[in-house]
Order: sequence, then structure tokens, then C-alpha cells
Amino acid sequence: MDIQAHFKEIPVLELFGAAFLYKTFSLPELVGSNFEIPDVMLGRQAEAIFESIVTQSETYTLLGANIQIQSPTKTIGELDYLLQDNKTNTHFHVELSCKFYLFDPKSRGTFAQKWIGPNKKDSLQDKITKLREKQFPLLFDANTANHLKNIGFNPSKAIQQCYLAASLYLPLGHAIQELPQAYQKCVVGFWVHYNQLVLEQHTSYALVEKKQWLLPPNSITNWCNAKEIRNKIIEALENKKAPQVYKKSGAVIEKFFVVWWDLE
Repeated sequence: MDIQAHFKEIPVLELFGAAFLYKTFSLPELVGSNFEIPDVMLGRQAEAIFESIVTQSETYTLLGANIQIQSPTKTIGELDYLLQDNKTNTHFHVELSCKFYLFDPKSRGTFAQKWIGPNKKDSLQDKITKLREKQFPLLFDANTANHLKNIGFNPSKAIQQCYLAASLYLPLGHAIQELPQAYQKCVVGFWVHYNQLVLEQHTSYALVEKKQWLLPPNSITNWCNAKEIRNKIIEALENKKAPQVYKKSGAVIEKFFVVWWDLE
């Protein structure tokens, strides 16, 4: 499977509802192939893949991407994508996110606050708040107006949508049926604390670097045994990095994170 096709298979979290008024953008059908993922940070990789799918299709024209918006004194934000539908001429403002969240049922706060980054540096609630209060309103900021005028983009008639590619991980043994349906379909693996970790002999494992997270799992080549993977996991945890590990049993590949932080 190539990278573009794999990206389209990453679950997309549907957030639309009373508290979040932005629907999910529908990626067009694949046209091109042989896309090579750039050697950049994961977020930039996602942008490159997304942009390649959109620009290779006949559905949309890309009017602008990663547009820096400046005030007289500083950069105030960035618009991810401005698109035009080639059949209807409808304008779209699309914000892209590619996130990996672990569900910590014992964390304080709202349901969205319980979905946290592997190293507890961010949460789904943080992302929702940023989209709703900063990223989408930026289209209507006075500092954005001249740029939009120059490319013929009418913000008052534009449709604003998001594309939140979300890979979700549950605590080992947590019942997936306890989650809302929209979240169930995004669960791709589990997470454990190191003291819960059980590694099987005669099974292959791989510690997957962050730049590899968007690659098809069958493209991973750095497989090792249980003793070797344990040493790699310990090294990552000592640096307060929660590694993602793939476990291969025959043709089946499971994904899980091993975390260093304590439950609250």
C-alpha cells in the first residue's frame, strides 16, 4: 500500500455537533501514486500527503496553503488550506490535524481532556479549543482580508471544515464499547505503563520513530526480539518519551504505546 492510500485509511474523528459546528472535509479519490514522504516532522508530513492528494485530483484547485497571517508587529496564525471546488466554484477553508491520543479515564476534566498526547503535552480538548477559537476565526481577521482579496477568496461564502486524522489508543483491557461510536472507529491500539508490559518470546517487535508513524506498517523493517525491544523501550522512557511499538505475529501487526507517566 502506498503512503497516500494509507493516509486515507487513517481514521478521521467526526466532531461536528452542538459544541463544534465544523464538519469533516471529504478527501477526493486518489489519482496519483508513487508519492515519497518527505524527511520532515510528522505534522509537515501529513500536510505534504494531504496537499498531494488534493492537488493531484480534478475536484479542487488549491488557492493557498500554510498561509502565514501577519499583524503589523507579529505573526498571528496560519490558514492551512484554501480550496475551490472545480464544479461548483465553492470556496473551502480546511484545517488539517494529524493526532495520536491516549485515553486516560482517570484524568480530570471533560471527556475530550481525557484524550492526551503520548507524553501528556496536549489533549484533544486543546485541539478543539484552538480550532474553534483561533484557527477558524482567523479567516475573518482584518489582517487576513488583503491576502484573501488577492486570490479572489470570499470568506463570507466559504465553507469551513476540518480534517482530524486521529489515531486513538485505549488502556490495555479497556472496553471499546464504552466510547461514543465516533471514537470507537478511531481506536487503532492500546497503551500500557512499563510495569504492565508483557513481551512475548519468539515474537517480533519494532520501536517506531515518530517520523514513521504515517508509514504503512508493512513498510517497517527494524524488527527485533523481545530482549532488544525492552532495552529500546527503557532508553526512551528514561528520556521521558513514550515510544510507539509495533508487535508482529504472522501477518498481524498490533500497535501500542508504553508510557512513563503515572496515572492521576
